[in-house]
Amino acid sequence: MVRDADVDAGTVTDFLDRLAARTPTPAGGSVAALCTAQAAALVAMVARYCDAPELVQRADRLVTQAQQLVVDDERAFGAVAAAWALPRGAESGDEERRSSIGEALLGASEPQARVVETAIEVLVLIDLLRPSAKAGLQADLVAAGEVARAGSTIARMNVESNLRTVPDSEGRSQLLRRMGVTRERA
Repeated sequence: MVRDADVDAGTVTDFLDRLAARTPTPAGGSVAALCTAQAAALVAMVARYCDAPELVQRADRLVTQAQQLVVDDERAFGAVAAAWALPRGAESGDEERRSSIGEALLGASEPQARVVETAIEVLVLIDLLRPSAKAGLQADLVAAGEVARAGSTIARMNVESNLRTVPDSEGRSQLLRRMGVTRERA
C-alpha cells in the first residue's frame, strides 16, 4: 500500500472543521475509517506494553491502512457528489446520469467494505492481546474494541445505504456478501 500524503496533513481540529462544514466530504465514511485507525492505534500501544512485536507490527499496519481509508473514502464520495452534480437532461442523459451515480456509489462502497475488514482485523488483535494485557491495559482494549465496532457499524450502514439504489451486478453482490448482507436484507 502506498501512503497518501493527505493522510498526515492537518490536525484533528482541521478534520473536525471540515467534517462540520456543509460539504459532502468528509462525512460518516471518513469517521468510520478514523474510528478504525484510532482503535488500531490503541491496540498498537497495548501491544507495545505487552512486548508483542509481531502484534505491534500488525497493529501499526492497520493504523496506516485505516488512515489511508479516510482519504480513499473522501475521494470516492467526492466522485459520488460529482455524479449527483451532473446536469439532468433528455431521457438518455438521465440514464447516463443514473449510471454514473450508480457506478460512483459502488466505488464509494469499496473503501467502506475495507473499513469493515480492517476493523475485524483489529478485533482479532484485541483477542490475541487480552490474555497478556495487565488490568490497566484492559480498559484500552475495551475502548479499542468499542471504537472498532463503531467504525465497522458505520461502514456497513454506508455500504448498505450506497448500494440500496444500485442495480444488481456482480460487484454489488460481492460487496454485500463481504458485509454479510443477504438478498433479503438488501
